[in-house]
Amino acid sequence: MDRAEALRLRRVLSQARIGEYAAVCGGDTVAALRLFCWNTEVAGGLYGPLQHLELSLRSVMDQQMRQLFGRADWWDAPAADLHFGARQKVTDARAQLRRQAIPATPQEVINELPFGFWVGLLGSGNRYDQRLWRTALYRAFPHYRGRRRDLHQKLDYLRVLRNKIAHHSPIHHRHLHADHETIVEVLGYIDHGLAGLVRRYSNVPEILARRPPTGQ
Repeated sequence: MDRAEALRLRRVLSQARIGEYAAVCGGDTVAALRLFCWNTEVAGGLYGPLQHLELSLRSVMDQQMRQLFGRADWWDAPAADLHFGARQKVTDARAQLRRQAIPATPQEVINELPFGFWVGLLGSGNRYDQRLWRTALYRAFPHYRGRRRDLHQKLDYLRVLRNKIAHHSPIHHRHLHADHETIVEVLGYIDHGLAGLVRRYSNVPEILARRPPTGQ
């Protein structure tokens, strides 16, 4: 990116957004905009692996919850006893479907529930460790041998990353190599083959290797 291109881009971006990048580039506008564009590129690179993680997590956890409670709309089972935040996410999912005039079938509700809903089921919740993890959800991660709380911590950190990407926020300050490795690691807990596929086709390492300097 040359200076003319940088200044053209600068005119259409907010001062607040560019200011976040300029602060780490010593006020250098061109360096800040190069970092901004690289941030966009690496966010795009991480989106694919995160999508694989979110979709696979949803699938395997839903399967285990259906088996545990014996119904497709397991979140409505009295014995599920989800905490308030999880119940609110189900309510929100149904409301969103209603606004789109889509029948709120169990599968449509599943598709609408956010990543944070699934991560939350691995938290402490309403005695989730005893009622959900030890009875069913551990089976969703056949290659994991650690504690529930450690798995939840990894996924919650990735949830924050996923949300920052979704809201076009800066992520350049994160340890992105470690984030990428954690995505592949957690995928490996679910399925080794899927983890290998994501690692093989991910372009994140190449993007990380060409991170621009933060000043002249």
